[in-house]
Amino acid sequence: MVKGVDRTSIYDVVGWVGLVNVVWYATPYPLRLFALPYGLCVYRHILKASSNLQQLLSVHCGEYMSSRLFRLLRPRYHVVTCVLRTYGIDG
Repeated sequence: MVKGVDRTSIYDVVGWVGLVNVVWYATPYPLRLFALPYGLCVYRHILKASSNLQQLLSVHCGEYMSSRLFRLLRPRYHVVTCVLRTYGIDG
């Protein structure tokens, strides 16, 4: 019998506080208060779907290509990676 690999998502590592930090700091300043609820909802699913930064980039790009609202209100990926690196998540 083959045992599966225990995969942890980025959300499991950073938790709710990390999610709020990621969305707050990665969203452009003029949009922060308006985009925070949307960013928390969407980015929670994105962080749960990825276990490293490469997977995060692919899920982020897929959401970017499929949603016009995400294009406008999204947290910026290069800032997201900087915030996640403070939590010890690397490539």
